[in-house]
Amino acid sequence: MIYLNEKEAAQFHIKNTAIALGKFDGIHLGHQLLVDGLLEEKKQGRNALVFTFGFAPKEVLEGSIRRCIYTAQEKKQYFESLGMDVLLEYPFTKEFAAFTPEEFVKTCLVDALDVKAIYVGTDFHFGKNRSGNVKTLQELGEKYGFTVHAISKKNMQGEVVSSTRIRTLIEKDFEQANVLLGNPYFIFSEVVHGKHLGNTIGFPTINQVISPDKVVPAYGVYASQVTIDEKQYFAVSNLGKKPTIAGEHALGLETFIINYEGDLYGKMIKTQLRTFIRPEQKFSSVEELTEQIQKDVMQVKRLYGI
Repeated sequence: MIYLNEKEAAQFHIKNTAIALGKFDGIHLGHQLLVDGLLEEKKQGRNALVFTFGFAPKEVLEGSIRRCIYTAQEKKQYFESLGMDVLLEYPFTKEFAAFTPEEFVKTCLVDALDVKAIYVGTDFHFGKNRSGNVKTLQELGEKYGFTVHAISKKNMQGEVVSSTRIRTLIEKDFEQANVLLGNPYFIFSEVVHGKHLGNTIGFPTINQVISPDKVVPAYGVYASQVTIDEKQYFAVSNLGKKPTIAGEHALGLETFIINYEGDLYGKMIKTQLRTFIRPEQKFSSVEELTEQIQKDVMQVKRLYGI
């Protein structure tokens, strides 16, 4: 998959594209309906392109900061696994926000990307002051020669599946957030060196740093799965700040991978958090911590039927 960051996106040209437009923060069940449309277009020989923004519109226009469900790096990994050909992060600037709907379509989609089909949600708005909508897009499609597919919102439990809803659920009802995501919440980041305590107590772990911009669930222990060289392993992960270990620790994810041996330092690893096991705890001794880890591992093994 081709990934174009903000600087590259404005200079890039590609032919014969089918494009899904949106913020794609959570890449949830609603977003996956758009992806399914692109996969059908891909069968017809078109390039499946996801068009998103380097910065969320509210961050640029209002100066507000909102944590993301998935970082740009995580989106890249996920969209590639879904079979997309191009992920384009267009720079959302105040100048870009001043584009009229037709200027956006002509400049960004027709001239630069040779768009033949567009997939959006039925509530899609674009252009200066959000003045363009699906009807506008369809009229411009007739003018410039592309089709528009407006996909209805996905509803579950009587509510629309949205990134805003999922962002709240990640912190309050993690299992339900995973249901709406359609794929377990994950962290994709480099394996870094930790204190190496796990090696001394019989539970060697990998450590991953978590972006401060990322929304995270409750600190604690999770049944997880780790992907290594396209193979999945069951695991036990602790999300938090290691309260038992002396000193100040940044938020991180520490994972014991069941039935795996190998050096993963420096590798980019995807760790999916599937089920919450217990809250993070501070133990009075390393021995007490070791005993609890043994219990956690046994619980995860029972959960997965290992």
